[in-house]
Amino acid sequence: MKTVYVKTLKVLRGWASNVGLLRWLERSSSRRMLWVRSLFAIYDSKDLTHLDLPWWTFAAISETEAFLNSRGNTARVYEYGAGASTVWLAKRAASVRSVEHDRPFAEDMAPLFKLYENIEVRVIEATAVSSRTQSKSNRKGYAEKAFDDYVSSIDDVDEIFDLIVIDGRARIYCLDKAISKLKPDGIILFDNSDRKEYRKAIEMSGLNELKLRGSAPALPFPSQTSLLTLRT
Repeated sequence: MKTVYVKTLKVLRGWASNVGLLRWLERSSSRRMLWVRSLFAIYDSKDLTHLDLPWWTFAAISETEAFLNSRGNTARVYEYGAGASTVWLAKRAASVRSVEHDRPFAEDMAPLFKLYENIEVRVIEATAVSSRTQSKSNRKGYAEKAFDDYVSSIDDVDEIFDLIVIDGRARIYCLDKAISKLKPDGIILFDNSDRKEYRKAIEMSGLNELKLRGSAPALPFPSQTSLLTLRT
């Protein structure tokens, strides 16, 4: 069903482009019209970049933009999972360091990333599981893959961050690692936080959680992104 939906949207996108519907939607100042336009960008990070949209809920986008603006565009960001959000963040923060596990995807997006001097993307692919593996992913097809180097990559940077985005692989392990690298008044953005496999880790993290549920770019159904902060 999912595959059929995506293929159908891609076919409809060609028609919508030819008749000028995409351009008309892009000119609208309505969030609803922007959401409708974004539906044609399903699994298309380049198109989401064109729309200046990360793949989080719209509510989370608004909250995060306000947070970055309050920093006067001086925020330092670490991101697990590169994509359209990387460019969006680069426009609003002083620096964005991102780690990505998918080399072909990172190479495809590289021309866009290179347009911004404050973006640094590292590709750290998964390795074979061993007896020493600590970080794994629940994602289908990755059961026998280890993400230890990916998760610990944040330790290679000798600084703490205003914003840490967790939107890639092995998210519960990334969350555990991120806490010690967050500024006292910083934010951890955890995408798809309503998924069952993430709930226990979030609830046991000791962090405050602001659940931001609602419409999200490119998705025909509601999603949830959470903003996590240290308890004082």
